[in-house]
Amino acid sequence: MMGVLMSVSGPGDFMPAWLLTLLLALVVSGTQTWFKLVSREPPAGKRHALTMDDAVFWIDWIVTAISTFFLFMLAAAQQDRPLGTPQVFAALVVLGLGGMFIPFGFRFLCYDGHGRMKGWLYVIAADAVGLLILLSSVATGVSTYGS
Repeated sequence: MMGVLMSVSGPGDFMPAWLLTLLLALVVSGTQTWFKLVSREPPAGKRHALTMDDAVFWIDWIVTAISTFFLFMLAAAQQDRPLGTPQVFAALVVLGLGGMFIPFGFRFLCYDGHGRMKGWLYVIAADAVGLLILLSSVATGVSTYGS
């Protein structure tokens, strides 16, 4: 994955890394939704068995962000590239926010007492935060590994 991101992130290339990441996240999410749609038998009188919780992708995106960022850092370390203060700070933010604070915050803000999302606005907000963390992780990783 890093090779693909690096090959499209340089000047004059056809697609920046953030755009490739956004497109890949949307394609994967769309594919997951399609699989859920075609694999579930709809209840009587309904056309599909999808629920609002099937649109929750923030967990996937934050896990991908954390994994991708630390792979970028590992690759940079293996090539003896120094990690600057912004990259170390970003690592702490990605791990701290994405791995600890955001899940607990979403638990209280976005989910009801039964573990379901409170509404579509909460789904959109949670997914937007997850996607922003993914995009910032890739952008920071590319600036670390790709420079």
